[in-house]
Amino acid sequence: MTDKHNNKASPNPFFRLPKSAAIALVFCAFPAISAPTATPAGQIAPATISYARAADLVTEVPAVATVRIRSAKALKPDRAPGLAPGRARFYVEADTIGLIRGDSVLATRIGFLLDGPASKAAGNGLRKRTFLIFGKIGPQVGQFQLASSTAMIEWSPANEARVRKVIREMLAHDAPPAITGISSAFHVPGAIVGEGETQVFLETANSTPISLSIVRRPDEQPQLSVSLGEVVDNSASFPSPDTPLWYRLACGLPDALPPRALRGLEPADAANAERDYGAFREALARCDREPHPVF
Repeated sequence: MTDKHNNKASPNPFFRLPKSAAIALVFCAFPAISAPTATPAGQIAPATISYARAADLVTEVPAVATVRIRSAKALKPDRAPGLAPGRARFYVEADTIGLIRGDSVLATRIGFLLDGPASKAAGNGLRKRTFLIFGKIGPQVGQFQLASSTAMIEWSPANEARVRKVIREMLAHDAPPAITGISSAFHVPGAIVGEGETQVFLETANSTPISLSIVRRPDEQPQLSVSLGEVVDNSASFPSPDTPLWYRLACGLPDALPPRALRGLEPADAANAERDYGAFREALARCDREPHPVF
């Protein structure tokens, strides 16, 4: 599996774990994790992973786990082909603290591959740190494959809470689907100058209808709304940031209307539709999906 925000995903092969690795199985139901944190007592540090980045990871992988790193050893170059200059591949051993998401089981000690800077070849920058990792469980319960070498984030109460929230919301049966394109758009001028309405109809991964509405009236801010369903809902609202619908729109809408969506419109109506679509895109909070290196 690859990650669209990482240069190269970690390779698929696994290593045979030493006999000392625990074989006890870890199941999906875990108590709340208590891990050390440098945050002063009484204060809760904010999440360092954005909602969009968490949603990218959660929707791409079948397993999320919390682990504490025991060791990270750089592999010899001949066992790590295809790396960019200045990069190294590490074999990481970690203790499993909890399996937050997964339909399988995971050993209490696991191994996985991670690409990182060659300057960190000793692997000391990872030891004893606690991470949330995203990927899939291997053929053996002691194996894990990261979705990419950026598919792990530092554990904190806020980061875990955000990831759990995203899992709950993005995997709900009524979660909005991924946007795959824009099928059509039209603009209807109003009875007076400066009045009009633009509607934009989206294509989605499961064919669920989603439409955008931009209504303008003189001397007023545009009224922006999103309808889910076959009928445009006049009572629909604009999505709040850090919600599934916001994520799908902010991270999935193209920057501009495609020419085919404007086919058949008069030039003035097409120009107004493009303007209104731009206003809708501008009103959405920025989609921050950038990964953060772990070391």
